[in-house]
Amino acid sequence: MSFSQNDLVVGPGARLSRGRRLFFALLLAMLGAFGPLSIDTYLPSLPQIAGDLSISTAATQITITAFLLGMAIGQIFIGPISDSRGRRGPLLLALAFFTLASFFCAQTSSGQGFIALRFAQGLSGAGGVVLSRAIACDLFRGPELTSFMAVLIAIQSVAPIVAPLLGGGLAVLGGWHAVFIFLTGFGLLLVCLCAWRLPETLRPEARRPGGVLASLRCTGKLFSEKAFMCFAGVQGFTMAGFFGYVAASPFILQDMYGFSPTAYGMIFGANALSLSFMAIITGRLARRVREERLLVAGNVLRWVACLAVLGVTLARPASPWPLIAALYCMITLQGVTFATSFTLGIAAQDVGAGAASGVIGVAAFIFGAFSSPLVGLAGPGTAVPLGIVCAVTGSAALALSLTGTRALRLRRERLAAT
Repeated sequence: MSFSQNDLVVGPGARLSRGRRLFFALLLAMLGAFGPLSIDTYLPSLPQIAGDLSISTAATQITITAFLLGMAIGQIFIGPISDSRGRRGPLLLALAFFTLASFFCAQTSSGQGFIALRFAQGLSGAGGVVLSRAIACDLFRGPELTSFMAVLIAIQSVAPIVAPLLGGGLAVLGGWHAVFIFLTGFGLLLVCLCAWRLPETLRPEARRPGGVLASLRCTGKLFSEKAFMCFAGVQGFTMAGFFGYVAASPFILQDMYGFSPTAYGMIFGANALSLSFMAIITGRLARRVREERLLVAGNVLRWVACLAVLGVTLARPASPWPLIAALYCMITLQGVTFATSFTLGIAAQDVGAGAASGVIGVAAFIFGAFSSPLVGLAGPGTAVPLGIVCAVTGSAALALSLTGTRALRLRRERLAAT
């Protein structure tokens, strides 16, 4: 597949063949996978990194924090910049920097240098994450966007399953350096694919006038859009529940209920695959059911599942299966809420898809980062903190989805009247 001169800019309403639509789905899913690939692939190598770089275990955790901090800051800046300059140029620049940062991560022998390079890796990798969503917004609107985002979520949900296995295998073959050589190759592959086959998707007339600084200043307007902030909050609280599950479930299932690491991995993988299937179903339903109804219905069902998690953790039955079933339902229903809340968030603003995608991404990161330590506050031997986090975040997500859909309806009525 190649693009002619007439294909240099595509956008909403462009007729995409099935093959070209699949190309965009796979490419944007790969761009959006920077997060799990850059973190989960090197987790098995953390002890080896600590030994080789002569840093403490706590310092190795800082390398994760540095990457996530870079990812958050990068989304805030790269998204608005792309609203002014277009998607293709900032994306290629970000990918090039990610490739270089990954290469130097593999070469460094300094703990402080490694932390700095991880920050640079996150800062540049944020371009792939935020611009993959912004490009999807350029190509599709409404139910089409929901369907396409559902496909992206379905593909990306497989990454957390594959990445640790891939990272462990690379570490056995070539040590932790091999992990970052792989990330270098992954970045280089995406540079080549995007330079060769990705057209510009933001038409010149749709770009934010006034330059980069004007685009950055306009980002602040998003925080005054009630409907948009509600849907960003839905994403944030949903991710908070998910990160709480990721942080607590290994200790609960392995230490409290005696599951082996392999058995836990199978349960985790089953939940991720179920989320993928639910996202695909949501994409098909979006063509027949309004996104507002899908979001509210999904959050009502997910809220019930979250309350079930709390109830099971308080009762603490001898069998682990009631808790596993409740968590399965909670994670699966995220396949409904992720895609629909993103589409509605984009519809609830007129600042720019890049800036909006950045704010939504940062909201998910911040809420998730805060929830992870909360699930361990009571120490080992209890799952109640996880139940509380799930119940609180599930209730907040439901309340914000109801408030957001109401605010979006009023916004549309106000715009129609003017």
